[in-house]
Amino acid sequence: MRRENWMRITPMDIEQQEFSRSFRGYNEEEVDDFLDKIVKDYEELINENVRLNEEIEKMKERLKEFSEIEESLKGALLNAQKSAEEIKGRIENEAKVMVKKAEIEAEVIKQKASQKEDESKNEINNLRRYKFMFKEKFKSMLNLYLKMLESEEFEEQGDYKITEKLISEDKIKEIALNRNIKIEKTENEQPYK
Repeated sequence: MRRENWMRITPMDIEQQEFSRSFRGYNEEEVDDFLDKIVKDYEELINENVRLNEEIEKMKERLKEFSEIEESLKGALLNAQKSAEEIKGRIENEAKVMVKKAEIEAEVIKQKASQKEDESKNEINNLRRYKFMFKEKFKSMLNLYLKMLESEEFEEQGDYKITEKLISEDKIKEIALNRNIKIEKTENEQPYK
């Protein structure tokens, strides 16, 4: 029997099937009972097959949904990775800018501190020089007064006039050199009077 001529047997076909009778044939009642059982089992098999096919269709639908969810999740994951890379790159760039800015600010602070230190050193040196010059002029003036007080001429003639330059700057430099004191002229220097 070729496949295209073959038709699927239904439970009704089995139920309605009639056989020719023969003298020494099978017991008709037993055959009918057996066919009834076959019909019942066949119906159950068909129903089970329909149910399984429905479940297969449902499973296919769910599989399709899961595939769509998977694709959606893959897309979301890809976008998340892309966003993470962009954020990471942006943060790295911002960090580089901040570090560079901090380095520049630190360099400016360092230069200002160095400049302030130099100014302070110059100021200290100026103050030392002024102190030294004041001390030397004051000593010179005191010595002059002592000499004048001890001098008889001062007492007798009453010459109280004191010259403005009691000690020359050359003399102060000479004394400073002997004592290893460095004297520098500054642009803001005022003569001591």
